[in-house]
Amino acid sequence: MNAESNDVPVCPGQQTIATSQGNLSFRSRGEGEVILFLHGLLGSAKAWAFQFAALSPAYKVMAWDAPGYGESALVAEDIDAYEQMLHELVLTCGDQKISLVGHSMGGTVASRYAARHPDKIKCLVLSCTHPGYAAPKSAPGSEKLQKRMRELAEIGPEAYGRNRARDLLPFPEVPASVLSYAAEIAAQTRPEGLARASRMLQLADNRPLLPLITVPTLILTGEKDPVVQPRLAADLLKLVPFTRHIDMPGLGHAPYFQAPDYYNALLDDFISHN
Repeated sequence: MNAESNDVPVCPGQQTIATSQGNLSFRSRGEGEVILFLHGLLGSAKAWAFQFAALSPAYKVMAWDAPGYGESALVAEDIDAYEQMLHELVLTCGDQKISLVGHSMGGTVASRYAARHPDKIKCLVLSCTHPGYAAPKSAPGSEKLQKRMRELAEIGPEAYGRNRARDLLPFPEVPASVLSYAAEIAAQTRPEGLARASRMLQLADNRPLLPLITVPTLILTGEKDPVVQPRLAADLLKLVPFTRHIDMPGLGHAPYFQAPDYYNALLDDFISHN
């Protein structure tokens, strides 16, 4: 499955709200029922360009910049701080229940939020994600992160972004314009935001909470995902009382870029029937 378009749609403009932990930036387009997207470790609200274009005619599509990303304030290296920031964004949607789509890092935050705030969630999509690495606070920072931070300092953000995009997207299966766009987003990652989010995931452990999820849940895994370790995906599938699981054939860790039409159709079908 390949990206179906050579042109990356233009995202809506950035907006900002004040929260108890500082400003939070996000993007929004459309009216009606809300779908809120949470990006991965090397993403931002701009990662959802194809989803804004495809889904905003029928939904109000929103996407946050996680704490430490975009113009969002840094928060503590604690998943509860990320969840609280998310809660304050969800509150801006009023009384209606939202559909929450969390990818990778965003899925770890989303599953925790859905377990604790079922009154706010209509349905949940967990995309290429995991329950957290469950390391003790005494554990040192991950070796992979330290290597990435050194690489970023040595070669600069643009080259770093290109390397990360090549890690995630199979070229030439994916158009050069999509690869370039993914590289641009990765290059804009703030080093301290990346460091804190990585540490947050290292310490996070949603396993006690996952069985408490009561909302309809779609779990999406990528057949060729090189990022989410099989044992972590297995934990998620074992613990979440999900409604449906789809292993996306031929897709890696960025299906929203690699096969956006297919990915959007999966989301629309699930959300529209729940």
